[in-house]
Amino acid sequence: MELVLKNLGIGYGRTVVQCGLEQSLMEAGVTSLLGANGAGKSTLLRTICGLEKPLEGSVLLDGRAVAGMNEREISLRIGVVWTSRPPAAALTVSEMVAMGRQPHTGFWGRLGERDRRVCARALEDVGMSSKAERYFGTLSDGERQKVMIAKALVQECPVIIMDEPTAFLDVTSRIEIMLLMRSIAEKYHRSILLSTHDLDIALRHSHYLWLLSSNGLPMTAGTPEELLSRRAIGPYFDTPSLVFDHESRSFRTK
Repeated sequence: MELVLKNLGIGYGRTVVQCGLEQSLMEAGVTSLLGANGAGKSTLLRTICGLEKPLEGSVLLDGRAVAGMNEREISLRIGVVWTSRPPAAALTVSEMVAMGRQPHTGFWGRLGERDRRVCARALEDVGMSSKAERYFGTLSDGERQKVMIAKALVQECPVIIMDEPTAFLDVTSRIEIMLLMRSIAEKYHRSILLSTHDLDIALRHSHYLWLLSSNGLPMTAGTPEELLSRRAIGPYFDTPSLVFDHESRSFRTK
């Protein structure tokens, strides 16, 4: 499924955050959305998911505007993992993951044999099969994130959107989650778009990057190597005291 930003303007109320965004989401890969605070990363993700209306232009899924789809139509096409922790501590891991099947099972949520197989496979894919009967509230932050990824997987959507999925995690867990998303994208041909502040991990483990600016630069995109060779990353992150060094892939003081 092709996801395209077409002359997209995003914001809230009368506040314009970004305008004229033109981009296509890479198929079967992990695209990291990067930018300084205030660049509009979360606003863009919410607009792509249909939670915010475009100020202009559109988000297209196979030629259809997301803004014209109903909630079920979107949930069959886009799976979402948000930063906030869900208030579902009393649910087991299995029950939490099964909630992701609602677009397929309907209001009553009765699971058939295929639904149960899909849930079991998702738990296996994220390495949480052995903790299927544990209560969600007893898990570590990294384990909870894996469960939420499994919940998005069982929706069987071609597109998965993730808002800072590594925000609460230690370094090892952040790398583990990024490698997991790469594996899922390649194994199931999913298009994954995730926002992150972790430039180093994004450069190492993403297939593709989208860069948003908070100082008026147009959106740019490319593979990590392409953007590094064009020296295109620094302008989106440099500050009066720090500059991004494209050779060392790290920041240094001016």
